[in-house]
Amino acid sequence: MSTPTTEKTPRRSALEEVDRDDSRPPFLLSLTEVKLLGIAGVGFFLDAYDLFVINPVSTMLQYRLYGGHSLPPHLEGFVKAGANIGSVIGQFAFGYAADALGRKAVYGKELMLIIFATILTLTTPTGSLSPEGSLIYLAMFRILLGVGVGGDYPMSATITSDRSNLRKRGTMLAYIFSNQGWGSFGASLVFIIVLMCYRQVMEVQGKVSKVDGVWRIVVGVSLIPAFGTLYQRLTLPEATRYKKSQEQARRLADEEYDIAELKKKNEATVSVPEQPQEPSASASSSDIKTADSTSISAPPPENKTRQIREFITYFSEWRHFKILLGTCMCWFLLDIAFYGINLNQNV
Repeated sequence: MSTPTTEKTPRRSALEEVDRDDSRPPFLLSLTEVKLLGIAGVGFFLDAYDLFVINPVSTMLQYRLYGGHSLPPHLEGFVKAGANIGSVIGQFAFGYAADALGRKAVYGKELMLIIFATILTLTTPTGSLSPEGSLIYLAMFRILLGVGVGGDYPMSATITSDRSNLRKRGTMLAYIFSNQGWGSFGASLVFIIVLMCYRQVMEVQGKVSKVDGVWRIVVGVSLIPAFGTLYQRLTLPEATRYKKSQEQARRLADEEYDIAELKKKNEATVSVPEQPQEPSASASSSDIKTADSTSISAPPPENKTRQIREFITYFSEWRHFKILLGTCMCWFLLDIAFYGINLNQNV
């Protein structure tokens, strides 16, 4: 019974300073937490803005490409679902990269990809390509945009979680995810404002083709907050919790490696009796030291197998698996309604 306690104590002591509570109400944020909320919250704001702005944009493209008639159903679905397709790829790719390379090495790269893909979508040549070609052009770069959007989901949530103590973690994540609603609202608001600015030109002067400028301005507005937080993301230091957790993992891996090496040496000693050998005259002392240092500094084996085994063992118990299943199903059912309504509602 004492073994589990002994194993957990070093990890707790390494992270107890990070999880210290400041005894303030969870909804009261410090200046550092407000800054973090701005850096990571803008990401979720842009995610919803970029994903759902395609709904009014597709309406504008109806007048620009098809004279007010509906878009072809298969191309309309491809354009609207393109970013969601890319987001699935981005979540897996950036989530794995953040665990393998570290948060600091990856955070900010997804925002650079969003900026790059947004600029490419603005270059859609609606005047030189056919209507079908313009929609395919737009959809392809919407997929690339979705990769960046999908990468921001795990990155911003993890960055916030790593820097929040246990008492405020839920509150911080709630603040961060609420920016999705503001992003969807912001996209609709910007669309209405820009469209009102073009109302005189399109209604009185009859220049309906000017609608092409409306959707480009609405999409381009998202670049303002993106450029505003890019520097802060790229220079954000590594979280203390993540660094201590990695140090603890490396220490445990080194201990396991040393134990495994001792077991191998003991088994070899029991099975094969040692034969005393005199070092040859040609073998110098420097060669022997080099060989010893090489054997000592051998890198520990990969821990992937152990991590996968622990994951399977932990979630093989129903009391743990039901929490994971319930959380996943809640997100799954929520996203069906959330994305389905926002991507297919009438303007």
